[in-house]
Amino acid sequence: MITKKRGDYMGYSDYYMNLPLDLAGSRTKNRFRVELLWGISKLIDAYKQYDDYTVVFDFKCDIELHYENGLDFYQVKTKNSGNHSFKTLTNRKGNNKSILGTLYALYNPNQNVKLAVVCNKHLKIDRNEDLREEICLGELDKIVIDFIQDKLKQELNLSEVVLDNVFYVCESMDLINPHHALIGKLIESFQEIKNEEPNNPNALYRLVSETAQKKASYEMVITNYNDVLELKEISKEEFNKMLESHRKRSITGIEQAKDYIKTLCPAERRIYNQALTNLLEIDHSRDLNVLKMSIFEYIEGNIDKIKNEDEVFRILSQIFDSEFPIEYTKIMKKVFYLIVFYIYTEGGDI
Repeated sequence: MITKKRGDYMGYSDYYMNLPLDLAGSRTKNRFRVELLWGISKLIDAYKQYDDYTVVFDFKCDIELHYENGLDFYQVKTKNSGNHSFKTLTNRKGNNKSILGTLYALYNPNQNVKLAVVCNKHLKIDRNEDLREEICLGELDKIVIDFIQDKLKQELNLSEVVLDNVFYVCESMDLINPHHALIGKLIESFQEIKNEEPNNPNALYRLVSETAQKKASYEMVITNYNDVLELKEISKEEFNKMLESHRKRSITGIEQAKDYIKTLCPAERRIYNQALTNLLEIDHSRDLNVLKMSIFEYIEGNIDKIKNEDEVFRILSQIFDSEFPIEYTKIMKKVFYLIVFYIYTEGGDI
């Protein structure tokens, strides 16, 4: 993966740091959680799309995607019922900015910027729902465009408003248990990226979500763009490290058994290596796998009694030797015990 040093987005850092902060005020705990989890979803989506990117949580906007050639700003506005329309998007309550006014204040014609309102309900136009998942406001009917432009010009004291980079995004969201869908998405994406299932999906989800919450909750003054990247974002590199930390590392016990065999005298070493080779060539039946699990469970429950490899042989031989198929020699059984013992001690599972 190509990674960049912090500060490689300096082409737009001055513009970005001069943008107004998102001062939308207090939000319910659930709304904040929905925003946060949507940001994590964006973090996942961007993984295959960009060589390098970073997602910023709750700074200039609810969720921001920074990449080499541009900035995407997302205002997440969920609704329990009803729909947004171009009128509700431009409606102001008192002196507060409208939804689109807050978003458009981030626009600069000299920067590659995407502005988007994200909602769980479709946009309503003239009593009809527009069922598209993403709508460019600059492609709506002229009467709607004129209405939005007039409202934003008045609100932001502008002479010109361009809507070609302003979007309305409709995404299905579970407002009651938003984490359920995200865990599934995280597992699916992990499988696509790493070609395996995560070792502990719930632990991975907690790691990502708690990191995002920590970033979103940081409220001290930040005046430097590099500090934004340090304190408010999760980069692709950081996200990949989280994924890597939850890969299943295959612990077979074989390498550790080989290391033990190397400590033996030459004559014993040959006999044990031959036994190991024979073990690896034998097709393990279901009954043998059950025996392997039984041995593992015994070790797990009696590890305090097993101080070293000699005690592995002595204790396990008395209990399990008679359970092996007839073709297993005494040395093969010992090597089998070693393998299971090392799987346990190295943190593996069966």
